[in-house]
Amino acid sequence: MERSSPGNSRSPVWVGLYRIGGVAPFVAALLYLSQFLILLSGETYPTAPQDWFALFQRSRILGLFFLNALDIVSISLIGLMFAALYVALRQTSPSSMAVGAFLAFLGVAVFISARAAAVTATLSLSERYASAAGEAQRSQLVAAGLAVHAATRATPETLGFLFVAVGGAITSAVTLRRGIFSRAAGYLGLAAGLVTIANHLSKIVAPAVAPMLMPVNGLLWLVWWLLMGSGLLRLARRVATPHP
Repeated sequence: MERSSPGNSRSPVWVGLYRIGGVAPFVAALLYLSQFLILLSGETYPTAPQDWFALFQRSRILGLFFLNALDIVSISLIGLMFAALYVALRQTSPSSMAVGAFLAFLGVAVFISARAAAVTATLSLSERYASAAGEAQRSQLVAAGLAVHAATRATPETLGFLFVAVGGAITSAVTLRRGIFSRAAGYLGLAAGLVTIANHLSKIVAPAVAPMLMPVNGLLWLVWWLLMGSGLLRLARRVATPHP
């Protein structure tokens, strides 16, 4: 009876969530890596608002790739993974998982809202720039474009990712207390969390170090996603298999 109770993480009622949460990070990783296809396009990365507007006029799809619009879908899928991880691990440490899940979901919401606002604003400004009546109106749109891209370089998205990273580190610490997931995944998540925090601090105290930490940060979390996704799929198979 205990195993069939919805309050039990080993209950078959959670199999679907574990499967969705397990597949989600693999799809997210695929979408994330697909954005590197822009490197093969031969297109120069836009730096000025006029360049962004011209790019969107030539190819809206390529413009969205350059703006990393697919990250909106990717981080949403990671939110599904955290939902499954919460259910799987909440019996191990209810308080820690509640805090970890809260931070992860908060980070997902902050990241998505900031990225979606930047994408929507750039797309709208590019359309208005193409139909602008004169140079004065174009200058106003360029100024608006500068403001939009200055905002994307500030804190909203990076803060959102930081929340997700801290939630991931807390979740990783909990995995080390219960053998559902590999210990390698737990230690990797803790290391990734420390690198993320160091990356954010370096932007304040040592800006020259931040560009070196950023790719390491991204790679560690990408591998962690896949390890946790694999763990959730194994858990789904284990829970779905009837035991005598």
